[in-house]
Amino acid sequence: MTQQQREALFDILALSIYADAHISLAEEDLVQNAFVKKGWKSEYPKNLFIEESFARAREAAESDEAVFEYLNERAEVFTTQAAQKEVTDIVKKILESDGMTEDENEFFSLLSQSLPRPK
Repeated sequence: MTQQQREALFDILALSIYADAHISLAEEDLVQNAFVKKGWKSEYPKNLFIEESFARAREAAESDEAVFEYLNERAEVFTTQAAQKEVTDIVKKILESDGMTEDENEFFSLLSQSLPRPK
């Protein structure tokens, strides 16, 4: 996974925990673990990126239109089938961690729709 894809994944994960307007500790722990597991290969400090990512997610979560626009923007970097499978698997695991709600199912569907045609 490229650094650009890592950043997009983290932004999507941050947004995903706002999907049901309920942030569970299980979801938050899994998001933090994903940040650690995927690594960070940037001069930009990871902690600062995480703070900014959550701020962007909170702002995007204010409207359905903003969520869809944000997902489209972030998902465009996942151009291969392998990258798309990886991002959807990770997001689904986090959403399922505390039981998937109707809102989280809708979020996952929006994410799937936002992914570009694989190359």
